[in-house]
Amino acid sequence: MERFKDVLKANNLKSTHQRLAILDCIDTYGHIDIDAIYDTVFKKYPSMSKATLYRNINDLISFHILEEVKLPNQKQQYEIRKIPHIHLLCKNCAKVEDFFVETHSLMETITLNSGFTISNSFIVMNGTCKECKV
Repeated sequence: MERFKDVLKANNLKSTHQRLAILDCIDTYGHIDIDAIYDTVFKKYPSMSKATLYRNINDLISFHILEEVKLPNQKQQYEIRKIPHIHLLCKNCAKVEDFFVETHSLMETITLNSGFTISNSFIVMNGTCKECKV
């Protein structure tokens, strides 16, 4: 949790126990939806409301500490912001994995060939994870 205190401090945000619990929960699960975050954090802080959770999530997103992970046919999930990567979504178990691959050249090729200037990208690839293949 110390690293999250440093991240919050670097962004001039207070290190409240709610924010630290939210970041710790998301870090533990990797990709998690708002209801699961609430259920997990509520066990430790039963006085925390959903409004407080939403407000803190939105603050952490606006300071680029968290990112929304929009997956097809699933609830929106959240993750700790990382370098650009691809999300692999298993069609059987719905597990989400991060796959780190350089995407800059892909975006440059798209921009060059289409004339479309990409400001942000979010790539999800659907398939079957190795656990579900067996």
